Order: sequence, then C-alpha cells, then structure tokens
Amino acid sequence: MFIYLIRCAIFGLFFSSTLFGLKTITIKVYHIFESFGTETQELKYSTIMKYDIKGMMIDSTIYSHNIPLSKKYVYIAGEDEGLKLKRTYDKEIILSYQFEYDELKRKISTTLYGSNDSLYWKEYYKYDDNNFLYKQIRYNPKKAINPEMVGYEKDGDLIWAEQFIYNTNGTGFEHKELYDNYNLSITSYLFDSLKTPIKDNEYFDPSVIFQTIFFHNEKGKLTHEVTTGRLGSSLGSKTYEYDTLNRKTKTTVYNEKGGIEKTYDTVFDDESHVFYDYYSDSLVNFSTIKETRLDSKGRTYIEAILDGQDRLLEKNVFYYDENEKIIEIKKYDMIRRNASEDYKVPMKVHTYEYD
Repeated sequence: MFIYLIRCAIFGLFFSSTLFGLKTITIKVYHIFESFGTETQELKYSTIMKYDIKGMMIDSTIYSHNIPLSKKYVYIAGEDEGLKLKRTYDKEIILSYQFEYDELKRKISTTLYGSNDSLYWKEYYKYDDNNFLYKQIRYNPKKAINPEMVGYEKDGDLIWAEQFIYNTNGTGFEHKELYDNYNLSITSYLFDSLKTPIKDNEYFDPSVIFQTIFFHNEKGKLTHEVTTGRLGSSLGSKTYEYDTLNRKTKTTVYNEKGGIEKTYDTVFDDESHVFYDYYSDSLVNFSTIKETRLDSKGRTYIEAILDGQDRLLEKNVFYYDENEKIIEIKKYDMIRRNASEDYKVPMKVHTYEYD
C-alpha cells in the first residue's frame, strides 16, 4: 500500500496565558418576581465570555448562582460545633466552551467542559479554498480508545491530517481523516473506467457524535447541509433560500428519511422596519411566529413570539448604550402571568457588562 499524508498544523494560535482576560463580556440573567407587593431580582445564571488580544472569543463559561442549600452551610467543630451558614459562597460552573483559531481568525475547534472540568465533547471545523466552512465533526475523546485508529506519529502542532491509502492493484483508495492524531472516519473509493473516484463505503469511529457537511453557492451563501450521526446514520439535512438582497428567507428541515420535518420562513416588511419568522411543521401548520421590530438604526428593538393563533407568548425588549452595544434584554413570559392580575408578568432580565 502507498500512503500519502497531508497535515494541517496550527497556524500560530494565540493562546499565551498573558493574553487571557484582556477583554470580557458578562451576561447576567435575573429572574424578577413579586412577593408581598415587593419586586425582587434574583441572579440565576451568568455567562462570562473572554477574548484574546485579536478580539477572538476563546472562552465562554456559564455559571449557576442557584447554589444548593447543602452547599450554603459548613460544619464548624469546637465550642460552637454545628452547621453554620456561609458568609460567602461561589457560583458553580455549568458548562464551559473553549475555542481555538488559526492565523486567519477561523475557528478550528471547540471543546465543551462541564463541572469539575469533565470533558463532554470536542469538535473541529474544516474550510475550503474559498474560506467557507465545509465540515464540522464532533466526537467524545473519552470514547476514542481504539489503538488501531491512532495515527503513525504525534505532532504537537497537528490539528487534523488526511491519509490517502491506495490499493496495490490500482482499483481505488481509502481516505482517512485524523483529528488530534486519532482516525475518526474512513471513506473507501473505487475508480470507474475514467479513473473517477466513486464513494464505495464510509466508516465512522464509535466516538463520533455527528458530522455535518456544508454546501455554498457562488456568492458564499450556505445552500444546504447534511448531517450524519453515530456510525454514519442519517440525522437529516437542511436547505436554505435567499432573496435578491441575499437575506435568508426560508429554511427547510428534513428528517433522516428525507421527509420535510419543519420549515422556517422569513418575510421582510422594509417600510415598517419589521420582519416575521414563521415556523411550521410538515403539514404546513404554523406553530409559532416571531415578529422582530427594528429601531431607526436598524437594531433589534422588540421581539414578539406568537403561537399559531396569534396569541402573544413572549416579548423581548432590547436596550443599547451610546456605543450601540446591547446592555439589557427584558424577556416577558406572557404564558405564566398572574391570572388575577394581568400586570404581574414573570420576567427575566439579561444584563451585559463589557470590560
């Protein structure tokens, strides 16, 4: 067999610890409720996003401030032995996303961690010669344990590699894709009479969660995507349509058998600075409608979510600072409002802090 190896190294990643923390955005989520006529804000969650010196997000961590009661107390030994309420207690990490980029500022990987640094999954992104994303693959490194799928060598800078293994009789070849020196997929090709490679078989390592292939038109717009799951099973696909201004007007979601599962249609009313997103099922029954109103600067001002009967389910109001950055989003839940006093509407407030 003849082996041809293509490498893709990290093109100068910017991950020196001295660059961390130069810029952050903190999103805090408060729940607001009334008790005995007094309005109370309670911090529930927060998200801290960190950026490197080139403005690329390198970390996005979600924290919970709903500390369990058992963790609010400590046991004190001695004269005052017993459980005592802590004066302070820290937030807890729910999820943490870590991002890596190449020298062209293209995101090349995302790693998701849970509490106690538990690793959930890692995914990689590959781009074509036009810098369009054409492949996304996610896998569980804890399940990537087959020694036969380990590459021939380990290079500290190796992100992904491709191996082309040609049959000795010249009838075809195998295409192997390695990520972090582990082979996640193998595709077999046979040559036809014109020596054109025809896909014969495809294998995915059991650690692969899903793989998505993206297709673009000549204007660079995403036209459709196809997703496969565990062991190459179909997870469905999506297609996209655009208007003459290259605005997305329709998304069609297909199930694993190729049938239409749901559609998302967008209608623009440019004169009124508003557009509508219609979500419908396979029978073209509207399930929800999102109405988005823009302000005089073209920014999102109000989002209203309605059901198929035009009943208001949720309303979101956006606020900006003098630099046109979002500083607050108020989310009104119209479903769970107080039945006896309509003005009491459960609300979440998202605040944005920039450093």
